[in-house]
Amino acid sequence: MLKNYLIALIVFFSICSNVTLAQSNFWPDPTSNEVLPYETTGLVNGPLLGRPADDAVRLWIQTREPVEFEILYSEHLPLDGESQAVSSRTIAEAANTGIVDLAGLKSNTRYYYGVRIQNMLADLRESIDDPWPSFRTLPNSSDAKDETYNPEGVFNVRFAVGHCASQAPVESGGQYASTPAYTTLLKQHADEAMFAIVNGDIIYEAERDGTLEGVRENYELYFSRGRSFSKLFRHVPGLFTFDDHDVGWDIHGCGEIGLKEGPHLIRDIGLQGYRDFIGWANYAGPQTGSLRFGKAEMKSGSDILFDPQADFSDLDPQTVSTIHLGNFTREAKSPKRQNQAPKNSGVYGLVEVVDAQHLKITPAARVDESIPYSIGTHHYYDWQVSNCHFFALDTRGERSNRNPKNREDPSLFILGPAQEKWLIDGMQNTQAEFIFLISPDPWMVYHTAAHVNKEPGADKDDKGDGFPSFVHQREKLLDLMDQIKKPILIFTGDVHASASIKITDNVWEMMCGPLGSTGHPLGTLGNPPTGGMWSSMGRDVEMRWVAGFPNNLPYQRIRNTFYGMVQVNNVLKVASPEGNQPQWTAFDEPTVTIRWHDGYNGSLMYAETISTMDAR
Repeated sequence: MLKNYLIALIVFFSICSNVTLAQSNFWPDPTSNEVLPYETTGLVNGPLLGRPADDAVRLWIQTREPVEFEILYSEHLPLDGESQAVSSRTIAEAANTGIVDLAGLKSNTRYYYGVRIQNMLADLRESIDDPWPSFRTLPNSSDAKDETYNPEGVFNVRFAVGHCASQAPVESGGQYASTPAYTTLLKQHADEAMFAIVNGDIIYEAERDGTLEGVRENYELYFSRGRSFSKLFRHVPGLFTFDDHDVGWDIHGCGEIGLKEGPHLIRDIGLQGYRDFIGWANYAGPQTGSLRFGKAEMKSGSDILFDPQADFSDLDPQTVSTIHLGNFTREAKSPKRQNQAPKNSGVYGLVEVVDAQHLKITPAARVDESIPYSIGTHHYYDWQVSNCHFFALDTRGERSNRNPKNREDPSLFILGPAQEKWLIDGMQNTQAEFIFLISPDPWMVYHTAAHVNKEPGADKDDKGDGFPSFVHQREKLLDLMDQIKKPILIFTGDVHASASIKITDNVWEMMCGPLGSTGHPLGTLGNPPTGGMWSSMGRDVEMRWVAGFPNNLPYQRIRNTFYGMVQVNNVLKVASPEGNQPQWTAFDEPTVTIRWHDGYNGSLMYAETISTMDAR
């Protein structure tokens, strides 16, 4: 009896010892200070992931004060002294934000990562029950190449897309402070999506006080209040475009040289906030530069901008969009300037970099004046993944003013001359089999004010947001696209709705939203049918599916939200004749499938599949 009792005690203490050891091996262990609470380390926002590649990724953070930091990363947990590390610093002039590029990574590989500040590793989990943040690099051709069945090494491409995510129900037609669609995307598609695209209206105006600091506070509010956004992009790399709410207004005419005073001059301060908090995630090209701000001395009748504090010696003219004299940013209640405008306020073009302090511009100044200015840059960009070529457009920052009396006016443009040429050349010369345009504004669907204006005809008065108000350029581009004979899918935003629209045999408009904003009734879209033929400013198109919110609902009561999941089906994974390694068999005619999902629960709402055969 005693012997059995002693044996039982030994077994019991052995189990307890093993449990204790197991607990001591738990990582990360806050008790042992292996990690410290997020705020304790000085983090304010982030880390967020962006600019995905097969061998790299970019990370962003914001801290309370300017500070040096390290990003630790490894294929395995725990993160410790054996983990690789890259150092950087948050910058006071950029609102204490900082970025790090992790390079030399393996393709199609999951990496765990952490942020270490002053030798303190921050706990990046929202809850201690959450998995530790990680990301997967993109595949490359070597990951799927098969000399017989997939000699080009194509692979399947999967990404998420959506637009419009207001967090403020009272001020800007939002719904929840922390957007449910981002949570659903993370829970149901984090392993599926290689990256996620938010196609404009990432934020809506709040905290604006007429300063750059106010714009930055707007982003800080959306990041801190919108925990679902921050959590999603802590696990899935993001790519972004900007639209009107991101900069503070429609900015009609900000790319029209010669246009004078107006709210379009808020562009660059709004975009500086966007670049500090969002734009860092996007790819860059030879057209990409920095925004520049200064104070110029102008002389009446002279076309020379003189800034004694500037250094224009490294200003590349191909990176310049337009120059704004008298630039400003909006205050809380209005995008209009609240004080007297400078006499030379307006949009100017760069003619020549004369020297380090002088630029030749057009038109000439009207009066002698000391005036603030900003030099704009291009925000469109492109990237390729497998046999897919993506073109992210800037449909706000380089547009002309609108002409509601003649939408076919050939002098109007939504894409400036440089961007139009870049897009046409890119589409005509790409070797990709699929072309995806990421356009923050619609091409076929209107954006009227019918959700707030019940006057007769309000549903026909496109108010200038999208391509239906720039018909000449729209038709020029669509005619060129129709000749390419490849599937061209235009993912659009701005309107709080979802739609699948067949424009030609090979060109489609796909609208996947809203992510979090209240919906727009059909009248706002121009009252198209939810299925069937429709004329969009003289072009007959097939409305394959429209999430038709009825006009008897005020838009504040339309609570439906949607997001899109896109899969390019290039290959099939099958067994090899021997061994345990798969082989990848390429389809003769690849397809792309677009799925619309309910933002609250992920339910499938509609799907469209398009083949390369359909474009020929």
